[in-house]
This record gives sequence, structure tokens and C-alpha cells, in this order.
Amino acid sequence: MDNNQDNINALWEELKKQGASRGDLCDIIKNVPKLMDEAWRELVRIGPNNNDLRFVIEYVEELRNDAWLRLIANKPNNHDLKNIIECVEPLRKEAWNLFLKQNPTNLEIRDIIRYVEPLRKEAWEKLIKNKPSENDFSYIMRFVPELRKEAWERFLKLDPEADDFLQLMKFVPDIRGEAWNKFKNERTSSIELQKVIKDVPELRNEVWEEMTKKGISANDLCYIMKDIEPLRNKAWAELFKHDPNSENLRFVMKNVKSLRGEAWMMLLKQGAENDDLCYVIKDIESLRISAWEKLKEQNPTDDELNFIIKYVDALSGEAKKMLKNDKKDILSRIKNEER
Repeated sequence: MDNNQDNINALWEELKKQGASRGDLCDIIKNVPKLMDEAWRELVRIGPNNNDLRFVIEYVEELRNDAWLRLIANKPNNHDLKNIIECVEPLRKEAWNLFLKQNPTNLEIRDIIRYVEPLRKEAWEKLIKNKPSENDFSYIMRFVPELRKEAWERFLKLDPEADDFLQLMKFVPDIRGEAWNKFKNERTSSIELQKVIKDVPELRNEVWEEMTKKGISANDLCYIMKDIEPLRNKAWAELFKHDPNSENLRFVMKNVKSLRGEAWMMLLKQGAENDDLCYVIKDIESLRISAWEKLKEQNPTDDELNFIIKYVDALSGEAKKMLKNDKKDILSRIKNEER
């Protein structure tokens, strides 16, 4: 035992000689009882910061009171006090009282409500006095079930907007249905409905019905086909009713591989313009040759051929041979006449 203590002492002296950091000293205070007092004295000598003191308060009961007094003398901020409130039950009430004197933000109070059940009622009352926002109430509804009903009632009195309801639909199953009913009665745009249909799978069918009832646009349908696989075929069938333009069909070809062939045939049936074909050639490799052959049939202009030369290396050689260069021919003839 004596040899062991001698070895510890020798190592301790060597560490001090090399310059023990505050982190080293905290580690020893917590994990080496035989050196706890000496390491604490050394930490006090070099001057602990608030993080060091909080560490000792949380993990070393024997030094807790001394470290707490030093933390108070260091003027702890709200983060320091919140850590003590959450993690150190014997000092919780005292830290809470200091915390309240420092005008905590709603964000800080919300965390106390969530994590510190013994102070939940008191912290909730403090939050209400601070005039919480829709976001504050959403947080409480999400993480504190016992306050969910009251937070919901207070939330509604703030005249929340559609995005506020969206967060609840995503994260609070207990009130998802109520939030959806309120949400759809707001002045919801198609963008907001798209967010719900993407982010809240549980409401997907209801949102689809709402969108079709309100008059779903071709752009909405394209978005759904791209991002919402379970509704893809429904959206494709609905698109047929909207007389989709070539831009819609090109979007589907580019972004929805499973519908690419059908959209291509539909574009051809409508009479694909050269501009459409150029973009298909550029963006959709699997249809490139078919679109190129169709473009050649439709007598492309030099501008269209130059587009292919610029963006599609595989066809640039053939496209260059097809250039008419009418202006160059005229310029050359003018020069020849001058000679």
C-alpha cells in the first residue's frame, strides 16, 4: 500500500511539474480519491472557471459546497444555473431562486419544465407570465404530455399560423387530428399543403383529398410525383385531367424514372417542339437518341444545334456537321465580291 501511495505521489509531482491543466485536475478530483484534496487545492490556486466548478459540484459530493460558493462568487450565468438545477438535486432550489433573479429566457425556462419535474409547475407559471410564443407552446406540447392540453388551449388563443400547426402535426400525434382541422381552415397555400403531404405521412390521404378539393395544380402534381411515391400513380392520373404542358412533362421525365416513358409518349403525341427536344437530349440520357432523331426530323436551327454542341459532347460532332452557317456563307460571299 505504501509503495502504491508513493507511486501515486511521484506521478502527481511529475504532473504538477509538467503543468497540470484544469481538465487534468478535475479528472483527478473525480477519479483519484487519494489526491482529491491536493488536486482541488491546486485547481483553486490556478483559478477554476465556471465549467470546472460545475463539474466538481455535479460529480464530487465532498467538495460540492465549497465549489458552489465559489461558483456563486464567480457570478454564474443562466446556463451554469440551469445545469445545477437539472443535475444536482441538493442545490436545485437555491440555484432555481438565483436563476429566476437573472431573468431567464423562455427557451431556458422551457428546458426546466421539460427536464425537472419537481419544478415543473413553478416553471410553467413563470413561462406563462413571460408571455410565451406559439413556438414555446409547441415545445411544451411536444415534450411535456401532462401540460399538453393546457398548452394547446393557450396556443389557439395566439391565432397561430399554418406553419405553427405543421410542427404539431409532425411531432405531436395526440393532437395531430385537431391541428390538421385547424390548419386546413387557415389560408393554406399549395406550398404549405405540400409540406404536410411530405412531412406527415399519417395525414397524406387527407391532404390529398384537400388539395384535389381546392383545385390541385399541375405543378403540385409534379411535386407529388417526384417526392411522394405512395401517391405517384394517383397524381399521374390526375395530371391527365389538367392538360399538362410540355414543361410539366419534361419535369416528370427528368425526375420520375418510373413514369419517364409514358411522359415521353405523351409529349410526342402533343407535338414536341424543338426546344423541348433539346432539353430532353441534354437532361435525359435514356431518351437522348430518340429525341435527337426526332429533332433531326424537325429541321433544327443553328441555335438549337449549338445548344446540343455546348451541352452534349456525345452528339457535338454530328451536330457541327449539320450547322447551316447561313450568315457565314453570306459574309464570305460579300468578301469575295469585294475582291
